[in-house]
Amino acid sequence: MAIPKAPVKRIIQEAGAERVSADAVDALVEFLEDYAEDVSKKAVVYTKYANRKTVKAEDIDLAVGSSKTSESPEHKHNILDVIKYVFDAASEGKGIEDIIKSFKKMEK
Repeated sequence: MAIPKAPVKRIIQEAGAERVSADAVDALVEFLEDYAEDVSKKAVVYTKYANRKTVKAEDIDLAVGSSKTSESPEHKHNILDVIKYVFDAASEGKGIEDIIKSFKKMEK
């Protein structure tokens, strides 16, 4: 994957940096690529659970939410609670589409 460096540098500058080193841009590009790959892999898992071949925006939303819970204390869902909820909902016969909609409602 190759995220262009110019937009990443612009993001850092828009965040308030007067000057940005090439090393800083490279470090953020590497982080963004790793994060995008992680989210993408999780989204593919959600897509497969939904018996689809096409990754949809809601799969990405769920994947981002699961990434946040594992790294971000301010996110309101604990990943273990999410997993338990998904298994409970699935055992009640709910499909992944319904589960995703439930999570979206909980986020609001």
